[in-house]
Amino acid sequence: VLGWGVSVLLSPAQAHALQLDGEPPAFVARRVYGELRSGRLRLMDDRELGRCNAAGELIGLVLHFTLPRIDLADPQVHKIVACAQESFRMHHTGFHWQAIYLENSASFMAVHRESGFAPRRFAGEHELASLPEVERPVFMGLTRDEARLRLPGTTLRNCFESDPPRFRFSTQQRRLLWLALFDDADVALMPELGVSMHGLKKLWRGIYERVDLVEPGFFGDDGGDDEGKRGPEKRRQVLAYVRQRPEELRPWNP
Repeated sequence: VLGWGVSVLLSPAQAHALQLDGEPPAFVARRVYGELRSGRLRLMDDRELGRCNAAGELIGLVLHFTLPRIDLADPQVHKIVACAQESFRMHHTGFHWQAIYLENSASFMAVHRESGFAPRRFAGEHELASLPEVERPVFMGLTRDEARLRLPGTTLRNCFESDPPRFRFSTQQRRLLWLALFDDADVALMPELGVSMHGLKKLWRGIYERVDLVEPGFFGDDGGDDEGKRGPEKRRQVLAYVRQRPEELRPWNP
């Protein structure tokens, strides 16, 4: 494993309880895990996520971003960080964020600054100064209002660019589209979605019908031709579109 990260999506009430909108006590990630284990913190389901997303109230919290070592003079580290930036963009773009926060060790501050995170303060931060850099936590983040004062460019700033989805796919349709982005064959998608080959074809057909209903000219003049011949081409067109418009893959419940 060359690098790994974990993010959690929170409602405004959950973020406020963690004091993310102010100066939280240090070791936020530790508290999140403790509250998840005790049941005091419950992750939102798809419908709840959709409501927060559509209202522009979704809060992101990066609990971890870790590399075995962070030596900026090492070209391999640059490659890993570039891959991590792309992964972060893929997983976080398309949501209508209110804010994205991050807690990590001070040794990673240079990476996070370049990504677009701005330093914030912990409560009682002076008490952490004696800790070694790799153990000293830092708190960083960016709100939507702050992002609007910056030109797009950094990974984090670009995550705040989002429009309402046009097609409003169902939960299962969005899951299929997300998994299909990684070019897995249908035989690999079926167990992930818990459907048969017939069920998978029905899901794809529902996606094409939804697209055709909302945007009749999307597939061109022969969009209604025989599905067996046009299916692969329709799939290619839909996947090319959602790669550029990831809001179509996110929950949205006005």
